[in-house]
Amino acid sequence: MYDLPPYHEQCIIAKPPLASYLASIIKIPPVKKAAGYHDLVCTDQDQRIIHEIVVSLYENSKFSLLLKKGYLDSLGAQIIHVHPLKFLGTIFSDPRLKEHMTDIFDDYFKRNGFLDGLVPSFNRETEKGNISHHLKEFAEHVQVPLEAIQPFFQSKDWEKLVWHLIKYQKP
Repeated sequence: MYDLPPYHEQCIIAKPPLASYLASIIKIPPVKKAAGYHDLVCTDQDQRIIHEIVVSLYENSKFSLLLKKGYLDSLGAQIIHVHPLKFLGTIFSDPRLKEHMTDIFDDYFKRNGFLDGLVPSFNRETEKGNISHHLKEFAEHVQVPLEAIQPFFQSKDWEKLVWHLIKYQKP
């Protein structure tokens, strides 16, 4: 067999602490700061699609909307990545679109069609904890007092939130 050299203390190699050793093996990504409302993605193309959806709901009859359902669904699929607050912010920062929302929400059929796309998005972002830290900037963007809309987020009543945004008039 092999002869081992005699034991000497200076031959002992110090092992790094376990945490340092594991950190060198496992790459832990840095903690990212949560993006602010204005950092949420909503490109010019996304805004044009949102505009087209709202105008289509406003201008078309129920029958026409039934015929366009596939097309409107495809538009909705193209903006699935848009945060629901950004979606509403696009609508309620534009006076014309806001005015169209009054007619859309007065019609049960159109209102439900609109909410069918919005509610799942809000529920998904709420489950991720990706709503509350955007509220202040959202409220400023749509020029509504934060205190006026917070109860709708606490109760997760997205329909009443939209009704409130439609009805709110700046003092």
